[in-house]
Amino acid sequence: RGLNADALEFDFGFESDNQEDFAALGVALLVAIVFTIAFLAIQFRSLIQPLLVFLAVPFGFFGVFTLLEATDNQLSFFVMVGFIALIGVAVNNTILLVDAANQQRRAGASPSDAIGTAIERRFRPLVVTPATTVAGLLPLALADPFWEALCFVLIGGLLSSTFLVLTAFPAMYLGVATVRGRVRRLFGRGDAFAR
Repeated sequence: RGLNADALEFDFGFESDNQEDFAALGVALLVAIVFTIAFLAIQFRSLIQPLLVFLAVPFGFFGVFTLLEATDNQLSFFVMVGFIALIGVAVNNTILLVDAANQQRRAGASPSDAIGTAIERRFRPLVVTPATTVAGLLPLALADPFWEALCFVLIGGLLSSTFLVLTAFPAMYLGVATVRGRVRRLFGRGDAFAR
């Protein structure tokens, strides 16, 4: 009696804390994306190529959600932490490819020859780097349920991202190179790689 309707609150399973944690992780994810793109823009001196490099992250989504479903893991705090970690790890493959292709372009190669040579020369590190990461994470994922969700996010994301970077990314690189070349010719600017 005499209490307002909102005087009493029920919090089942620290629900409010969970909501605050997810909100904070959402902000952290956004900050990680912005900083990653900014660093890549400085590295490549371009605004288009960082976005191209960043395609590795959505490439990983298929593997992440497939593996989470297969292992019966729900969206959780550790899944979100895994997503943030995946951003930094997954882009390594596309950085390697774009940098190698840019070197070939500066040497006078066509876009198709440049990306083909980049894949040929970087194929081993492109496969070995995620493979060793997966090999290191798998025992932890299988041995400790506490870290299982985070590990499976990284494992699924890396496997999916690596496969799609090797198969789909070259076509996207060629598409961006073609559009970029036409835009530069339209405005009377020379090839950005001709030095």
